[in-house]
Amino acid sequence: MDSAMELIFQRTNKQIFRKGQEAIKLFNEEVSAADVLNEALNQARAQEAGLPVPRLHEVTKLDGRWAILSDFIEGETLLERIEAAPERLEEHLELFVRLQTRVHAARAPKLRQQKDKLNRRISASGLDATTRYELHVRLEAMPQHEKVCHGDFMPSNVILAADKAFIIDWAHVTQGNAAADAANTYVALLKCGREALAEAYLKLYCLRSDTALQYVRKWVPIVAGAHLARCQPEERAFYTAFCEGVAGEK
Repeated sequence: MDSAMELIFQRTNKQIFRKGQEAIKLFNEEVSAADVLNEALNQARAQEAGLPVPRLHEVTKLDGRWAILSDFIEGETLLERIEAAPERLEEHLELFVRLQTRVHAARAPKLRQQKDKLNRRISASGLDATTRYELHVRLEAMPQHEKVCHGDFMPSNVILAADKAFIIDWAHVTQGNAAADAANTYVALLKCGREALAEAYLKLYCLRSDTALQYVRKWVPIVAGAHLARCQPEERAFYTAFCEGVAGEK
């Protein structure tokens, strides 16, 4: 490993390094080339759509592992700002929602379809056949949109640098229904144990986007069921709870 690379973040399947003015996302060996190349392509398409994305440099291999090289953004995450100044939560949430609705206003017609991805994930969720059927039916009944949906829009994926905000981690982006993306953010905040933040976010998102709260909530079992296809064993109970009773709803 290059001694000039400074480790700044680590997850189960990847590490983030800084080297000068570059950010290096280094993936573990089990991450496929297809997944890495798809993430880089997603980032490039988001950039071409005019969204505030760190500039992509290249995709390469380092010590036999795939890596994506991009601009390093000097700053702090929106999550760090929220935690450091809880009295400014309303201001920070306004920025968060404004950025998400900006993403939703963009178009990138070559991105994969959100419904296709959700249907595949629900099929592989491990839920019983009746619940899977009801989730598929609910998903197909939802309006088909072509909005850019980040897929993991969280305060930790927004970096604030001087007077500009950048959005990172475009591995899960699709084109589809913005309400599904909002439901995904809501579920993810709940999963992090931030119930108050999740409820405040959802209320503000619906207000600013003129979206019915009930409509976003109809997406919650769908996105939760989709997460079951790839979640950790200890996370299954959390996601499954959102899907319980779906078969009995009218």
